[in-house]
Amino acid sequence: MRFPDNRGLLFNYVFGKTLMRSGTKHVFGVLRSADAVMCPVTAMDEYVKGAADLGVKLGGHGRYLFPPCRGGLVCAGPLKSAQLNGDLNYWLTRCDIFEGETIHGMRSGGSIEKSLSGESLHSVMKLAYWKSPKMAKHYMKEWQVLCASVAGAETPHGAEPLDYVRMNQMIGFCAAFPNK
Repeated sequence: MRFPDNRGLLFNYVFGKTLMRSGTKHVFGVLRSADAVMCPVTAMDEYVKGAADLGVKLGGHGRYLFPPCRGGLVCAGPLKSAQLNGDLNYWLTRCDIFEGETIHGMRSGGSIEKSLSGESLHSVMKLAYWKSPKMAKHYMKEWQVLCASVAGAETPHGAEPLDYVRMNQMIGFCAAFPNK
């Protein structure tokens, strides 16, 4: 659905087995951006127009915005995670930028980015639809991501998102070899 003033889109998303194992429905909005090149709403409009030009109907009862395709034909039903990952791999490889990204990694990466920007763990859990702090921390693994190249690094007891922000901004660091 579109916002009444065309300033964004409203989506209905059904979580299946892989995310929450509940089949619950959620609604979220995406606002139009001033930069048309980076605007997700503009990109979605172009995608829907392109599908229509190919004779693929995306709207209506029982239809999906991203339907699966086999042998060049659009099939009924939702996309499976294996196909999402295969498609992501295909397109990133075709653009010569594939470095092992996965849909799951994007979910974790987006959560880490939100946490590093100061969002509370509760807020990040809500955005990613994780039910417990234990589950969120398991999938985010902020310390491992930030210190992947530090030999023997362990998560400091009681580390908070602000600690990671400070590290990311190099607060408290100084030049090892200062200019004279």
